[in-house]
Amino acid sequence: MKPQQMIEKLKAARALIAEIYDGTDLPQIQSIVRHADQNLHWALWNLGEVETLRPDLDT
Repeated sequence: MKPQQMIEKLKAARALIAEIYDGTDLPQIQSIVRHADQNLHWALWNLGEVETLRPDLDT
């Protein structure tokens, strides 16, 4: 898989994670998906997609 394809899929995964986070009021699930989002953020970072230092500040 080419880097641009990975970037697109990682961004799509982050969008899905955001939907789950926003769609639940269960703190344990929110914590788990926030951790997943952080890992996706760092994967993008390592592919050169630098948005912000902290994933919770991404727009």
